[in-house]
Formats: sequence, C-alpha cells, structure tokens
Amino acid sequence: MKVRLFKPSLFFVLLALSAFWACKPDPVSDDCGNRNGNYDKGIFVVNEGSFNGTGSITWHDASRNLTVEDVYASENCGAVLGQFVQSLTFHNGKGYIVVNGANKIVVVDASTFEYLDTIGGLGFPRYFYAVDNNTAYVTQWGADGFSGSLAKVDLNTNKVLSTIALPQPEKMFKSGANTLLVANVGGYGLDSTISFIDLNLGQEVDRRKFRGAPSGFAALNGTPYVICKGGYGPAPNYDAYPGWLANTTNGNGFELLPGADDLCANPAGNTLYYIAGGIWSFNGMGAPVKIVDQPSYGLACDPVNGNLYCSDPKDFSSAGSVSIYQPNGTKIATFPVGIAPGEIVIRN
Repeated sequence: MKVRLFKPSLFFVLLALSAFWACKPDPVSDDCGNRNGNYDKGIFVVNEGSFNGTGSITWHDASRNLTVEDVYASENCGAVLGQFVQSLTFHNGKGYIVVNGANKIVVVDASTFEYLDTIGGLGFPRYFYAVDNNTAYVTQWGADGFSGSLAKVDLNTNKVLSTIALPQPEKMFKSGANTLLVANVGGYGLDSTISFIDLNLGQEVDRRKFRGAPSGFAALNGTPYVICKGGYGPAPNYDAYPGWLANTTNGNGFELLPGADDLCANPAGNTLYYIAGGIWSFNGMGAPVKIVDQPSYGLACDPVNGNLYCSDPKDFSSAGSVSIYQPNGTKIATFPVGIAPGEIVIRN
C-alpha cells in the first residue's frame, strides 16, 4: 500500500494486520480458459485492494478502449496476487509485481502475463529496480515495519543476495552511471534523507538530509528532483506538516501540500508533474501550478505523447477509476479499475 497520511498509530495497526491475511497459492501452468491476451503495450494500473481482500492489476488499451480489470487472474486460472499489490516493473521480457502484504514479488511473462516465478525472502517489499539483466534492488520496510532495507536480488536465480539497512526506503532513481538514489520515507517514524548507493561497490556511500518523507524522483532538464510527502509529527498532537519538491543537487525547492507524491516528467524532460489533491506541473521557472482539480492517488505521464493518467480511489473500498488528460489539463477519457488504484505503468 502507499504511505497514506494516517496518524502513525492507526497506520501501524492496519499494516501489521496485513501480514496475517492469506492468499491463494501461485498458480501452475494449466489450460483453464485463460484469456490468452497480448500485453506488450497498454496502460497497467496497480490496484492495492481493500484491507480485507486482494490487490489486482487492470490493463487498458486506449486505442481500442478495451479494459481487463484483473489481468493476472485472467491469465492464471483465476489466481490472486495477494494483500496490497504495491508496484509493477517491466524488465527484460518479464513483469515484476511487488505484493507488499504477501512479502513477495510475483514474476510474470511481460507479453502473456502468465506466472513464471516468485521472489521470496522479503519483508513488506515496496519497489523493484533492475540495474542490469543480472541484478535488481528492492526497497522493503522489514517484517516488523521498522527494520527497513535495500535488498539486492540475483535475477538469474530470483534470490536475495544481500541487504543494506535503510530507514524504510521507497522509490529509486539511477543518477549517472553508477549511483542509485533511494528515497527514505521513514515508515512509522518519518525520515528526511536520501541514500546514495554506489552500484559498483554495492553499498551506501552517502546519506543527505532533505525535508520530511522523501518518496520518489524524476529528472528536470537532466537534474534529479525528489518529492517529499510530508506527514504527521509525533504524539500526542500528530501535527501535519507540508510536502516538499527539491533539486537533489543543491537542495533548492518548494513547499507543497501534504500528501504530495508520484513525481514524473514529460517526454521532453522539461516539465515535472505530481499529485497533491490534483495534478500540478513545474517547469523550473516560478512555483508549481495546479492544472487538474481531481482526487488523486496515482499519476503517470505517457513517455510518447505526454498525456497524464490520474487515478481516483473513490472510498478505497469500491472500484476506482483512471482519467486521461492532455498536458494542458483537458480531460480526454476515463476507464474503470479496481480497488485503491495506485501506481500506473505505461508501455508503448
């Protein structure tokens, strides 16, 4: 699940309970009426699912206005992914589905979405980042939600090789040839740092302080920026404090509304977008500007045409939707998705 702005005590209870909810086992190959679709292109929406159910992935073909609301079940004999489907990454002909509450990554064929393997040995995994065809890193919060780390995974064996202790890391971003930036959101106890991982050495070589709860990155004119969610202060008042958008090189930035998230760039790399109660844009000149006023839980920018895909989670217990906007904020279309739609992945 995403780091929603719950007060820490409630968030801890909800996340801890998820570890006890079971799901169906991963499927075996079987001719059981699978849809037999081709998913080389399209929009993939990661639906986290409800607190007492399973997550799913919706696939949408905008050119044909075709939607498959649970593509994994449709191609795997009705199998479920498990509690809190967090993120999806495609790499080298495979899809890696991070299932936070089930402590695993489900590996599928990138074209057919058929099950291939499971990466286990993880504790509340969050995001997957492949650095080459042999190695990937996975951020995780640890089985107790406090002992966060960055796990190094062998993509040939799908086994965890080693871990680097970090304060509940979130998204990653490759900067230059050998540096991986990691946003440390801090989990239950908010953090305010970015870790710099030397990919040649396989270790953390620097950690720099920013503002509260860094969660993700994108590049503006070649310079990495970090977005920070903000959150709640300590007991007993749990005072809310704002988000932050900052240049990772010099630390300059702007204060944002609490809950800011999902930083992404347009195809030209000269405009950033993020969500904070709607969609905002930032071109590096002046302050960010709100271009869409819509409830928002996930955002992605099409890397070819620059259209924006924004998810509306409704009440987090019923089906949500995703709306498509032109870069100027003009709405194009809407399609249905599952419960609590978060991350959106676009394949062209």
